[in-house]
Amino acid sequence: MATRQEELKTEAGNILDDTLFIRELDVTKQETIDETVMEIVNNEGQIDVLVNNAGVSVGHWWETGSIQTYYDVMEINYFGCARMTKAVVPYMKEKRSGKILQISSVCGFYAVPIIIQYVASKFALEGFSESIAPPLRKFNIWVSVIEPGYVATRLTLPHGNNACALYTAAASIIPGEEERKIVTDMLNFDPDIKIGNETQDPEELARLFQDIILSPNPDFRYQTSETIKRLAREKFVDPTGNATINAWLKQ
Repeated sequence: MATRQEELKTEAGNILDDTLFIRELDVTKQETIDETVMEIVNNEGQIDVLVNNAGVSVGHWWETGSIQTYYDVMEINYFGCARMTKAVVPYMKEKRSGKILQISSVCGFYAVPIIIQYVASKFALEGFSESIAPPLRKFNIWVSVIEPGYVATRLTLPHGNNACALYTAAASIIPGEEERKIVTDMLNFDPDIKIGNETQDPEELARLFQDIILSPNPDFRYQTSETIKRLAREKFVDPTGNATINAWLKQ
């Protein structure tokens, strides 16, 4: 079986080591971040775009799983993005130009009563991004948060062909019978709360990334489907937050 690096090289074809260079980078290790960033700056003279796409999910129920799972997910989904952003911003400031794309999730603003560690990490990423966006715009550095739903990638496909299957599988490991039924019933999405039957192709998101990168003044938030846009409209007009909670409880 081909490794992920071999697959990338095959996909790259004749642009490999011409306009595309593949480097191994671990967002949990500062030394690999520093080495890669310095290589790019030394070779190209600047960094124009950062796409923070590293991410993991977790399969432990929040009450029974180890607290270490929170650290593990945060280490990549939040701290990894923070490290990468911190590493490139000085070079973007120097050129007074840059685009930073933070790959969040619908779970970054709309909490799901399952995969809680993942939800918490994406909320943290959105708070971080919204905090740094205003001062960075003074340097012509544009931060954008992308909020997709279920995308057919290595992170999601092992769990099923849509988010309903993913969440149902996650709910099945809840140890308490009463709570397992409560959460499972909530995840039987009705039309008023459904977020999981749409599966997006990664190429669809890649085209959105390209549009954001080429835009002179991209938005801060991008929801990647009409369903997610609807959820955002419903949530952000309710200052009490009760509408979101009640939408789950009425299941």
